[in-house]
Amino acid sequence: MASKNIVVVGAGFSGVFTARKLAKRLKNTDYQIVLIDRHSFMTYMTELHEVATKRVEPKHVQFDLGTLFKHQSNVKIVTANVEDIDKSAKVIKTSEGEFTYEKLVIATGGTTNTFGTPGVEEYGYTLWSFEEAVKLRAHIEEVIREGAMETDPALREAKLTIAVVGSGFTGVELAGELIEQRRELARANNLDESEIKLEVIEAVPTILNMLSDRKLADKGEQYMINHGIKLRKSAGVVEVKEHAALLKDGTEVPTETLVWTAGVKAKPQGAKWGLQQGPGGRFLADEYSRALGEEDIYVAGDVAAYQEPALADPNNPRAGWTPQTVEGGESAANTVVPNVVYDVTGQTGERHEFKGHYQGYAVSIGSHYTVGVIQQLGNMKIGKDGWSVTGFIANMFKHIINFYFFMQISSGYHMFQYTLDEFFRTPNGRNPFFGWTSRVGNVLWSVPLRIVMGITWISLGATLGGGAGMIATIVGWLLVFGFLTSIAAFVGFIFGLVMVFAGTGVTVAALLIPFASLALMNGAGRTIGLDYWVTPFLERSLGASWYGQAKSHYNDMHK
Repeated sequence: MASKNIVVVGAGFSGVFTARKLAKRLKNTDYQIVLIDRHSFMTYMTELHEVATKRVEPKHVQFDLGTLFKHQSNVKIVTANVEDIDKSAKVIKTSEGEFTYEKLVIATGGTTNTFGTPGVEEYGYTLWSFEEAVKLRAHIEEVIREGAMETDPALREAKLTIAVVGSGFTGVELAGELIEQRRELARANNLDESEIKLEVIEAVPTILNMLSDRKLADKGEQYMINHGIKLRKSAGVVEVKEHAALLKDGTEVPTETLVWTAGVKAKPQGAKWGLQQGPGGRFLADEYSRALGEEDIYVAGDVAAYQEPALADPNNPRAGWTPQTVEGGESAANTVVPNVVYDVTGQTGERHEFKGHYQGYAVSIGSHYTVGVIQQLGNMKIGKDGWSVTGFIANMFKHIINFYFFMQISSGYHMFQYTLDEFFRTPNGRNPFFGWTSRVGNVLWSVPLRIVMGITWISLGATLGGGAGMIATIVGWLLVFGFLTSIAAFVGFIFGLVMVFAGTGVTVAALLIPFASLALMNGAGRTIGLDYWVTPFLERSLGASWYGQAKSHYNDMHK
C-alpha cells in the first residue's frame, strides 16, 4: 500500500498532466499522487471565451477529476483550499486537513493582473476562471436586455457597449466571439445590430503583440475592423466607473461591460509560501523546473517562470520566459515528471533540463477566422519563424492543437465532446463550416433519409444473403427504428465503401450510400427514433460504470 505522498497543488492542465504522468511512472511503488484543488473539476481554460459568449455550454469545459482519474488508483483527489505550506516539515495545510509530502508540485495557475487600476474590481469583469466566464455570460445577456428597454440615450449607450481591455489571446478571442454573438443578441432584443457596440482598448500602439509576424497581426486587425469592432490603440485605461471607462487622454468610453484581459499574474495566495518570485509574481524556476532554491518543490504552468538561456535577450527583459500557455505548461510538466521520478526512485541517469516545445499558436477571431503560426510538426521545425496561416487552415490548426492537448491528458471522451461542441452542437452557424455540420435544427430533416436508407439496407440484405446480408439487414432495421443510429450508420459507411471498391461495377446509388451514412451519424435517431431515450440512458449508465459518478467535492484520503 502506498505510504508516501507526492502532492500536486492545482488541477489545471499542467497539474492534471503532471499527475497523470506521475501516476503512470510510479505505478506499483510506495508513492501515491495527491491532487489538491479548490474545485472537483478541471476547467478547460482555452474555451472560456466561448462559454462567456454562449457558444459553448458551461458544463462542457468542466472535466470532473474523479472521472479523469477513475482508472488510476494511485491518484487521490482532494477538493480543498490550500491554506499554507510548511517547507521545513514538508506539510501542506488545507481546509480538509494536513498532508505530508515527499515532493511537492505547485501548478496553481494564474489570474488576471489589473495593475491596480481603480474600479476594475468593482465595475469590471475578468475572464480567467470558470466562475468569471459564467458571471460574464449572464451579465452580457442581462445588460443587453436592459439596454434594449432603456430610453435614456446615455444609459442606453453604456448598456449596449461592450469594451474589451487588452488585445492578447484572451482579449482578441473574446472580441471575435462577441462579433458573432452580437447578431443573436440583436435579434433576441429587437435591436439593430449596429446599436450593440464592440470596442477593443489597447495601451500600446499595436494589437496582437504576441504575434512576431506583424503582417499576420495586421490581417487579424483588419478582420476585426471589417466586422464592426472599434479599436482604440495607445489608449490605456486609468479608471473604470459604473457607466464608463476613463482613458489616459481623458476620454470616457460609455460602457457597463468592461472586460479586463490586459495581463496575467500568479495567484496571490502563493506569495506567503516563501518562494522566490519573478515577473507577474510567478515563482522562479531553475533549469529542472524546481522552485528556485528549493530541493523538494517543483513549479509548472502559468505560475512558473523560467527564462531559457538560449532565448534570453539582454536588450529585452521579457524575452525567453516560459509563455503562459498550455504548451508552456506542458513543457514544464515534461520536465517535472522525470525529475520527480529521478528524485524518489534513485534511478540512475541524469536530471532533465527544461526545453520549451511549441508546435505553434493560433488566435481565433470568432468561429470562422483564425490567425496563427505553425512552428513545427512533431519534431520537424518549419523554417526559422514558422509558417504563418490564416482563415480556415489556421482554424483547423487550432482545433488540431486542442485535440493534441486532450491526448496529453489521455481523455478520448472529452476529445469527442469537444468535437461535438465545436462542429455539431453549434447553434446559429457558429462553427468553422458556418453551421452546415450543426446537429442543432437540422436533425429532423434526416429522418426521411434514415428511413429510406433503412429500407434500402433491408432490401439489400435480402439480396446478398449470408453473413453480409445479415449485417445489411441489421443495419437496416436499426436505422428504421432509430436505434444505435450512429453505430449502424458507421457500419453502413464502411460496408458501403467495401461495396464500392470491391464491386464489379460502380453505380450512382452505390456511391451515395457512404455519403448518406455519414449524414446519418450526426444524431439522426434522436428525432422520431428510439435513440431519443436509448442514447441518453447509455450515456448515463455506461458512462457512470466506466468513469464513475461525478461529484461536487472529493476527499479520497478518507477512503
